[in-house]
Amino acid sequence: MRAAVVTISCLTAFAGAWSAETAPPPRPAGGFTCETLDGGRFAWPAAAPGAAACVLFIGRDCPIANAYAPEVARIAKEYGRKGVAFAVAYPLADLSAKEARAHAGEYGFECPAVLDSDLALARRLGAAVTPEAVVLSARGEVLYRGRIDDRYPRAGGKRREVPTSHDLRAALDAAVAGKAVPRPWPAAVGCHIPFDK
Repeated sequence: MRAAVVTISCLTAFAGAWSAETAPPPRPAGGFTCETLDGGRFAWPAAAPGAAACVLFIGRDCPIANAYAPEVARIAKEYGRKGVAFAVAYPLADLSAKEARAHAGEYGFECPAVLDSDLALARRLGAAVTPEAVVLSARGEVLYRGRIDDRYPRAGGKRREVPTSHDLRAALDAAVAGKAVPRPWPAAVGCHIPFDK
């Protein structure tokens, strides 16, 4: 079975793209199952319920997504110990599983990785750019969708060396504690997911 996941290309779309700072369209809580690049499965909601899940949409050729790789790896490791299931998703039709595996290894992603060649997962979760994070409840509801932090400004301003707002970490802390996410839809800045191709 083909991986039902996401892959993104930044060859034609670079910085300056951002996602909408709005809630995802209403949909009933639901789940999905994706084949991972190592031949396993990433399913949510999981058979053994966890605190939450986080799917991070990553673009192999997106410089912003690649710059965030160390922080993504840290977050996945730290919150994985708190019961959060992590996966990185590659949304690009022309990216092979071999290329995605090589990228995941090169950038230190130890969590499951999936290839979303038909962009089905990106559409389902409302992702528009890479990098963009989606946090899901134990029932499959979207609790958060947006940026990792505010390191990259929306209007083409200078990149911050040190972020002042750690939005994804705040969302995960709230999800683990069973509280409402304080700011659930901060726009993500990065490279367009190519839905129009």
